[in-house]
Amino acid sequence: MDRYNHKKIESKWQKEWEKADIYKTPDEKKGAKNFYLLVEYPYPSGNLHIGHWYAFAVPDIFARKKRMEGYNVLFPIGFDSFGLPAENAAIKNNLDPRKWTYKNIEHMTTQLERMGNSFDWSRKVVASDPEYYRWTQWLFLKLFNAGLVYKKKGEVRWCPSCQTVLANEQIINDKCERCGTEVGRKEMEQWFMKITDYAERLLSDLDALPWPEEIKNSQRNWIGKSDGSEIEFEIKDKREKIKVFTTRADTLYGVTYLVLSPEHPLIHKIEDQIKNVPEVKKYIEEAKKKTEIERTAEGREKTGVKLEGVEALHPGTGERLPVFVADYVLGHYGTGAVMAVPAHDARDFAFAKKYNMPIKKVISPGDESPQCYVGEGMLVNSGEFDGLTSEKAREKITKKFGMAKTTYKLHDWSVGRQRYWGCPIPIVYNEKGEPQAIPEEHLPWLLPDDVDFKPTGTAPLARSKELQERTEKIFGKGFRPEVETLDTFIDSSWYFLRYLDPQNNEEFSGIKKQKKWMPVNRYSGGAEHTTMHLLYSRFFYKALYDLGLVSAGEPYIERFNRGLVLGPDGQKMSKSLGNVVNPDENVERVGADTVKMYLAFLGPYYETGQYPFDLSGISGVRRFLERVWYLKEKIIDSTPDESLTKKLHKTIKKVGEDIENFKFNTAISAMMIFVNEAEKSEKISREDFEKFLKILAPFAPHITEELWHELGNDSFIHSQKWPEFDKNLVVDESVKIGVQVDGRVRGVIEISKNASEAEVKKMALELPKVREYIDGREIAKFIYVPGRVVSIVTKE
Repeated sequence: MDRYNHKKIESKWQKEWEKADIYKTPDEKKGAKNFYLLVEYPYPSGNLHIGHWYAFAVPDIFARKKRMEGYNVLFPIGFDSFGLPAENAAIKNNLDPRKWTYKNIEHMTTQLERMGNSFDWSRKVVASDPEYYRWTQWLFLKLFNAGLVYKKKGEVRWCPSCQTVLANEQIINDKCERCGTEVGRKEMEQWFMKITDYAERLLSDLDALPWPEEIKNSQRNWIGKSDGSEIEFEIKDKREKIKVFTTRADTLYGVTYLVLSPEHPLIHKIEDQIKNVPEVKKYIEEAKKKTEIERTAEGREKTGVKLEGVEALHPGTGERLPVFVADYVLGHYGTGAVMAVPAHDARDFAFAKKYNMPIKKVISPGDESPQCYVGEGMLVNSGEFDGLTSEKAREKITKKFGMAKTTYKLHDWSVGRQRYWGCPIPIVYNEKGEPQAIPEEHLPWLLPDDVDFKPTGTAPLARSKELQERTEKIFGKGFRPEVETLDTFIDSSWYFLRYLDPQNNEEFSGIKKQKKWMPVNRYSGGAEHTTMHLLYSRFFYKALYDLGLVSAGEPYIERFNRGLVLGPDGQKMSKSLGNVVNPDENVERVGADTVKMYLAFLGPYYETGQYPFDLSGISGVRRFLERVWYLKEKIIDSTPDESLTKKLHKTIKKVGEDIENFKFNTAISAMMIFVNEAEKSEKISREDFEKFLKILAPFAPHITEELWHELGNDSFIHSQKWPEFDKNLVVDESVKIGVQVDGRVRGVIEISKNASEAEVKKMALELPKVREYIDGREIAKFIYVPGRVVSIVTKE
């Protein structure tokens, strides 16, 4: 008996599939409906880790099944090849980031091909290819000309290690998400995209999307919509006013002081009125050294300094209110100023207690309330508004003293980076320093080669002689180039559109092809990109839609986040912990089919769980495939085993439904149960075995292709039709159900699923235990839920 040789089989069929080009997707296929399955394209780090396998090999199961169901499936792949990691690795190893990146792409391509995935490689896109970033620049300029891109001087978040600006979404717990360094703040000119113009649409359009609620809620929370009021407080003896945003205008009469953030520009404007300027300046400098987390941490003691000599006037009462500067108020949230209501806000209450400020109750819950009551109720001590509910009072107080206002936590997207390995921003500056769009005929605006890219705090492109000379040659003396590169999230905000039309030299993505494929039917990715890539790409796509460049209002119909594969020790994989799993070693040892099936078997794919990599588990999957291999010894061409055929049809039904719902683990369990039954049987018909191979094929493409051809078939198994199950064979002939008497199970009957209620009643009432409990009692109700339960209710 020949042994299952995975090395020989997998190498053989990967070559055959490539030679036949069976996964190349036409734009249209006669009689087939298009289906676009997308996975996030990988960064070319140099080696595939087990996370890449989990991200790409498991969704391939779904792609293969959809093809067998007759769909024209687009399942593309590419590389997100610009970015800091390549540049940092190049600096560390004294290499050219371009050479480092493309060498890694070559190596990772070989590794990806070893997966045996059904990727359409003819549509490959690489973000750092000039023919790709030409269109990134073209799209940037479309947004620039539409007024959605602008440059301004302001405070930005700065990573001192990476020596570049970061977007808010790239900062986790006040640290750079790339290198872990604590992020500071810096004043500088910076490019932004007006994502805030789309805040409401990004928020409201989530409602109709059939996405998991946790993904939608992550985006909702990040956008952070607040409906409230904007109210102004005049500063005594000054023309200046303090503008505050509040969601609790009903507490206006409880304001006993105002608080400005250390960053608030008003402090400088009224400096001549402040009597303790040195103390205030010292406090502001100390605040700059603290992170946002340190400043706003719950339970942290609140600190601040009173602006001596400065008073604000209460708009309702005319009362003079002291003004403080305190670091628990952040400059970029709301207006950077708050009206403090210590009787009805926990932070204000703690601050007021510390600095002996008045606490004035203006909301009553209707009974005895604590010193600090943060809920709603009836207004008291609020003049003409006494007796109103909080809701009604907010409306009336806003109308009299301010204006209704909606704010968002979302800030405009900072897109300029002071690094080398990225898409050059296609802008030049004239003699007056005014930004000018580079004309389309000069795109791609190439990344220069004569650059010392070691970070110094200034953009490396500023040191390129070739870039300056090119600019002056084309635009004239006195012109200078933009020296920043684009955030790599710009590259990934549209890559899925280029997959549709990768060879098009006239358009970034033909609208006719978009109408055939967009929006993406199903997009699988990592949870870490929910408030970065996913949000950015939705904004980018909506902006392009408004410009008439794309065919739909949302880019993705379904979006799912996958789980996470941990190291064998149950911790997140890390080189320092020595728990990193090398997929290549496991592919060499047990085969690509085994690795793929093992990862699919870990747990529900779209439940963001964490699954430790278990060597005994992967060995178990390998043994399963070996058992499938040896089943061929039982194949006969005569009459099939009816019992086994029935089990097979149940398995076909179960596997098909589970693949559709990405519950690959339970689909594999069902196939394992079938193999157990097949091993017990003396025979398995050729017809049944072929059907089983077809449902196993998406999970184990290589071994099933080999067995399929050993049976004498000439065509590929992956081009076969997905088997249909016989509805009559998946229905059990009998079922066991419990019989309840007055809510408690008193017996079990086994009946035909087609039994009538009269037949069921007769059998139930004949059970000795049931007769015992109803003896001498009148039956009030007899309830039969077909196939599930019998309930008998007696009269008292």
